[in-house]
Amino acid sequence: MKLLLPFALPILVTAVIAVSIGNDWPRNIAPPSGLKLAGFCATAITGFLVWCLVVRGVEDNRAHKFAAILCVVTSVMGWPVWSVGVLPSVNGLALGVEETVPMTFVRTEWTHKSKSRDRYHWVWLRTERQAAPIASGRYFISADTYRDLSSRQPEMVEVQVARGLLGAMVVTAYGRDKAP
Repeated sequence: MKLLLPFALPILVTAVIAVSIGNDWPRNIAPPSGLKLAGFCATAITGFLVWCLVVRGVEDNRAHKFAAILCVVTSVMGWPVWSVGVLPSVNGLALGVEETVPMTFVRTEWTHKSKSRDRYHWVWLRTERQAAPIASGRYFISADTYRDLSSRQPEMVEVQVARGLLGAMVVTAYGRDKAP
């Protein structure tokens, strides 16, 4: 049962954050400043610590190998949970100085949520500055921002961003609108 901890632990932490904090911490990460590497590090550390806990006091090398294989498998299953569940929330805990980045509006689009009729809303933006803190790409937006941008089709969109606690850039607002 302990061998499932590398997968179960990030799910439990995500649930605790969702129940206790909810959406109070901004967690909309700007591309490409994701937290995949940080998630991988959290995965590796969790897997190693659980492996150490499980094999402590066990002399059989076959049991050590079996525990290592299971810890690797369950850790890899937990990697996306760390990367898109826990760490974006932790990143949004403390934000640095906000910066406004003008970006060229390309288009809006929506996708269906998995197993639902509800929709996710997106805007494609292109950066015009070489040294912009965020990159061109697809940004998650609220339904209200989607309707506004789809109806206006602006040439430029001002995106407010700030560096989060873990270093990833967080979108805090689009123009005057607060980001989701």
